[in-house]
Amino acid sequence: MANELKKLIVKEMVSRYRNSNNYLVVGYQGINSLQFDELRKNLRKKKIYLEIIKNSLAAIAFKEIGIAGIVNLLTGPSAIATSEDDPVIMAKETFDWSKKIPAFGLRGGFVDGAMLSADDIKNLAKLPTMPVLRTQIITGINAPIVGVVSSFNAVLRGLATVFQAIKDKKEKSSE
Repeated sequence: MANELKKLIVKEMVSRYRNSNNYLVVGYQGINSLQFDELRKNLRKKKIYLEIIKNSLAAIAFKEIGIAGIVNLLTGPSAIATSEDDPVIMAKETFDWSKKIPAFGLRGGFVDGAMLSADDIKNLAKLPTMPVLRTQIITGINAPIVGVVSSFNAVLRGLATVFQAIKDKKEKSSE
């Protein structure tokens, strides 16, 4: 590959990867082109983009971006998965595909400023997505409030019952 072409490819990688906070490095040795196309198409539906890269050029690009730790993951046939959305969804999807296609191997990645190992990605894949997590937090916050409101309602119902009983008693005694 001509030196100028390599520089142009690195420049393009830098501009593309600089705007993302989430990268996963995967191996694809042994995956045929039909499987890889199906994989890319399904990931793209979830706004996850999978790109086959040349390791040496990607190493230069990631060093230039300031993520030198990812260079150690670039061994053998490599691809980079990126997503601007929830990194948990990206981890879940790539992990699920690694179970369906054993040759699609998770190596590690860089998510929200932290280097992750393959095991970290598997653990991240087990977490709930952001919308589910938000719902769980709101439910957790609301639970005590709902309990207090229910207690107040029970006290008010009790008072209403007492007042009704007093009223009924006075009506019976006045008859």
